[in-house]
Amino acid sequence: MVAIYARQSVDKADSLSIDSQIEACRRLVGKGEKTAVYKDKGWSGKNIHRPGFGQLLSDVKRGKIEKIIVYKLDRISRSLHDFSNLIEIFKEYGVEFASTVETFDTSSPVGRAMLGIIMVFAELERENILLRVKDNYYARAKKGMYLGGQPIFGFDKTETSVLGIKTSMLVPNQSMDIVRYMYEKYAESTATLGDIVRYLNAKGIKSPKGAPWDSCKISRLLRSPTYACCDMEVYRYFKDKGCEITSPVEEFTGEYGCYVYGKRPGNERKYADVTDHKLTLALHKGVISSDLWLTVQRKLDANEQIKRGRTGSYSWLTGLIKCGKCGYSLKVYRKRFYYCSGKSNHNLCEGYENHPLIEEVEDAVGNLLKQKFSEIIDLMREENAPAYDPKVNSLRIELETVSRKIENLVKHIAESSETISSILSKELEKLIIEQERLEEEISASSPISGPDIPMEELLSMLEDFDDMPVEVRNSIARQFIVKVLLFEERIEIVWRF
Repeated sequence: MVAIYARQSVDKADSLSIDSQIEACRRLVGKGEKTAVYKDKGWSGKNIHRPGFGQLLSDVKRGKIEKIIVYKLDRISRSLHDFSNLIEIFKEYGVEFASTVETFDTSSPVGRAMLGIIMVFAELERENILLRVKDNYYARAKKGMYLGGQPIFGFDKTETSVLGIKTSMLVPNQSMDIVRYMYEKYAESTATLGDIVRYLNAKGIKSPKGAPWDSCKISRLLRSPTYACCDMEVYRYFKDKGCEITSPVEEFTGEYGCYVYGKRPGNERKYADVTDHKLTLALHKGVISSDLWLTVQRKLDANEQIKRGRTGSYSWLTGLIKCGKCGYSLKVYRKRFYYCSGKSNHNLCEGYENHPLIEEVEDAVGNLLKQKFSEIIDLMREENAPAYDPKVNSLRIELETVSRKIENLVKHIAESSETISSILSKELEKLIIEQERLEEEISASSPISGPDIPMEELLSMLEDFDDMPVEVRNSIARQFIVKVLLFEERIEIVWRF
């Protein structure tokens, strides 16, 4: 019996319909030969797992099929690997194979070689299609367009257009009140993800797919920057985590939400690691203030650090302390000293004349950290600090722009001739002066602030810090400190607040 197979993934103006494919195949059927038609509509050719084709293979293995006719080779498969295996199956069961477009004889070595060449080009075309889809995906993402799929909890989507291109944007729905509750509750120092889970499930509030809530679902929503009012603080948060920012820095005014996208391992949760991912501002307005959103992120980050055991066993400054000369991390040596990894691993630094003692450095940083606790406690007692200052955010945008110019100039100086380097160095000096001016103005305009921690808990930290386990002290320090720079004769701390 002769089998005719036809497949069409989607209806398009430039694609041949299944009925037209079958009609073309019938022209190769000999007079008096019995035929059976197998077809798959709406199925891709990226693999062979299709109902109609599966039935065809089953009949081949039962010995019912003598010949298979297709309109074109890629109707069977666009994968060279899959097609090679199929040809071996057809050969094993004595099945001939024919195409109405490509002509070859599978019984001869030359015919099989020609078939292989044709399939190489079919697979290449499929890869080109995938590449075009990927390029279009990233192009849409850079414009802040909605990237498809079910909207995140608390949002619906509505149709809109950007530069004449139809797309969707998110709009809050009635569930957004639940999202706000999640953020405000978890920002409380003693609250846990479990507290939120128990509250929502007790109230009979269902998760997006109708199932009960659990900690993973809550954590994933709290991590999403889709809700955040993205200002320069959110910008810096993601940049420090190695995320590429595709939107212009001047647009981070605290008005819009944003999307993070990029490839991640299949066993890794979304937002767990955004290194080499991309962040772009969205079309919709944010609903969670940057201050509240970042408070929640710091708490989640601290929890992850303790769970993963990434803090050092011998120093609570592990991961925070850097060489003041080269900026590379300091590592623990013989459980008592620090050494510069910039010197030992990269030979980029002269290191220290004597290895700094861990105990002495920790005591000094610990005292400065306690002073910071006291400053925040004093401020909380005043209770008059503004939550958000557009002027400060505007200054931070200017600072980031200047910092980028400095980075670019440094690269050009390293690659330029001596004459050009001299000219660029003068421009670099001006930018550094401007950078220092902006930093001073930001510092003068910004009140001392801190994480959303009750005063009694800060007082407890102040009193009990030295007696806490290493990993707990490291977790607390990370909420206040960006990095600690250790020089021969002094220590500089870059604070988060």
